[in-house]
Amino acid sequence: MRKLLFLLVIMMAVGGVLGLLMRQDSGYVLVAYNGVTIETSLWVLIVVMIIALYVLSWVKRILFITLRPSNSLAKVTGNLAQKRASRNTIRGMLELVGGNWNKAEKLLTNSAEKVPYPLINYIGAAYAASEQDEHERSKALLRLAHKSTPEAEFAIGFAQSQIQIKQEHYEGALASLLRLQKLKPKHRQTLKMLVSVYTRLKDWDALLALTPTLKKEGIFDGDNMLELEKNAFLAMLDKIKFRNKLGQNKKELVSEVESLWNKLDTLSQDDRMRQLYAQTLIHFGDDDKAESFIRSSLNESWSEELIYEYSNIKQDNPKKLLNHCENWLKKEPASANLYLACGRLSQAMMLWGKARDYYEQALSLDSQNEALAELSRLLNAMGDTKASQELMMINLNQASHNLKPLPLP
Repeated sequence: MRKLLFLLVIMMAVGGVLGLLMRQDSGYVLVAYNGVTIETSLWVLIVVMIIALYVLSWVKRILFITLRPSNSLAKVTGNLAQKRASRNTIRGMLELVGGNWNKAEKLLTNSAEKVPYPLINYIGAAYAASEQDEHERSKALLRLAHKSTPEAEFAIGFAQSQIQIKQEHYEGALASLLRLQKLKPKHRQTLKMLVSVYTRLKDWDALLALTPTLKKEGIFDGDNMLELEKNAFLAMLDKIKFRNKLGQNKKELVSEVESLWNKLDTLSQDDRMRQLYAQTLIHFGDDDKAESFIRSSLNESWSEELIYEYSNIKQDNPKKLLNHCENWLKKEPASANLYLACGRLSQAMMLWGKARDYYEQALSLDSQNEALAELSRLLNAMGDTKASQELMMINLNQASHNLKPLPLP
C-alpha cells in the first residue's frame, strides 16, 4: 500500500512538471518529405512515437506466434505443466507429512520429471513407498533419485539408511551408514544411527570403538553416554564370563576385562559398575588387582559398595588391608560396611576380640548389616552360645519381615 501511494505521488509530480513545461513552451516540429508537410508540437510527436513503439512490439509478438506456432505453444504449455508439477510436488509433500502414503507417492512420482529438481520428489516418494512396505519400489525410487542428481550422494544415502532401519534391515543400514561416515565423519545424526544399528546387531566391539568419537563430538550427554557404555560393558562381560566357563586361561580374561574397563572411562563415575568390575576381578582370582583398584577408587571417592567388596578380598597379608581400613575410619566413621571389613580382616588375623568390637560397631550403625551373621558365628565359636542364639533370633525376625503374610497355627 505504501509503495503504491509513493508511486502515485511520483507520477503526479512528474506529470505536474511535464504539464508546466508544456504550458511554458509546447515546441514546434516540422516534417517535410516528397511534397508532404507535417506540422505538430514537440509533445504530441513524443506521445505518438511512444504509442507507435508499443504497437510495433505487439505486432512483433503476433508475427512470431504466426510464423512459429509450435515453438510458442510448446513454451506456453511447458510453463503451465511445470507450474502444475510444482503445485503437485507441494501437495505430495503435504500428504507425506500427513501420513497419506499412497497419494503422496503418486503425486511426487508423477510430477518428478516436470520439476527442475526431481531429487526431493523421488526421496519423498521412496519414504512413502517404504511406509506401505513396498520395499522394492522404494529402492527403485532411490535409484531414480541418484540418477537424477548423482552429486546428492549423502542425502540419498541418508534417506536410504533411515528407510533400511525402519524396515529392520540392519546389515544393509550398517553398510549405508559406514559409507556416509566416510563422506562426513562428524555428522551427528549418522553417528546416532550407527549407535542404534550396532546395538541392534549386538556388535559391541564396534560400538566400543566408536565411543571416543561420540565423546569427542558430544553426541550424547553424560547420563546417556554412561548408559551406552554400561550396556556394552555388561554384554562384553557376559561373553568373557562364558569363555571362562569354557576353561579359557583366567589371566588372559583378566587382561581383557582390564583393557575393556580402561576403554570405558565414563564407567568410573558409576558405583554399581565399579563394584561389578571389582567383583569380576575377585571372581577371576586376581585379588591383588582388585585390592589395588578398590583402594585407589576409594581414595578418589568413597563408595559403600566398594568397601563391602574390600572385605571379600583374599590376601596372604590381611594386616596391610586392615591398616588401610583403619586409616579410612578416620574419614568415614559412619560407614557400617567399613566396620564390617575391619571385623572380617581382624578375624582373618585371629584377633577375636577386635573382630567382635568391629562387628558390634557395624550393627550399631546398621542393624541389618551382614555383621549380624558374622558376629553370631564368631560368638558361637567363642562359646558364648546364648548371645549367638539371641543374634540368630534377631536375624530370623528381620528376615521374617520379608515373608508373605500367611496363616499360622
